[in-house]
Amino acid sequence: MTIDLSPEAPSLFGRIYLQQFKAAGVVEALEKGEESPKKLMLLRDCAYREYYLELFRRHNPRLKDLPIVSRLSAFFAVKSIEDAHRYIERFGFKGHPAIYSVDCDGEPPCLDMTWLDQQFPKRADAFMYYYESYWKGALIGQDPHLSSHEKRGSLIEVLITSKVTIGAPMNHYASPSEV
Repeated sequence: MTIDLSPEAPSLFGRIYLQQFKAAGVVEALEKGEESPKKLMLLRDCAYREYYLELFRRHNPRLKDLPIVSRLSAFFAVKSIEDAHRYIERFGFKGHPAIYSVDCDGEPPCLDMTWLDQQFPKRADAFMYYYESYWKGALIGQDPHLSSHEKRGSLIEVLITSKVTIGAPMNHYASPSEV
């Protein structure tokens, strides 16, 4: 199967969150680079996170010169079968989910999703450092202040915004110790 993505168009992931932004009435605020605290409280935690990740990506002056793509236009993958197993374990998927090989055009950005796993109060100043570090491609395990706190280590996600070819299932019944 081939999925032809565009960095300018939302992916299925992006369409889901953009619908939630629209329902909360925050799309215009996102376009303008504004926070709308009362309306943002209408978003569930994941949508709140995606709103701020997109807001920072588009409007944070410390990120403006980086060649980063929108998560709202991306297909997400991991770099290896081992990372796929770590992802499955980290997020508690039941059973034996299939793991597929994927091929894409170019070299997509690889970012440490562990920055996004943290729990924060709903205040931008509480998570700004984490989201900026995510977009800058930093590894949480190499952060001098957080490496001792975050014992799980980095887990890299690949943000693909080009043509993606999904291959056959790969050794999806193997446990991480068998890989």
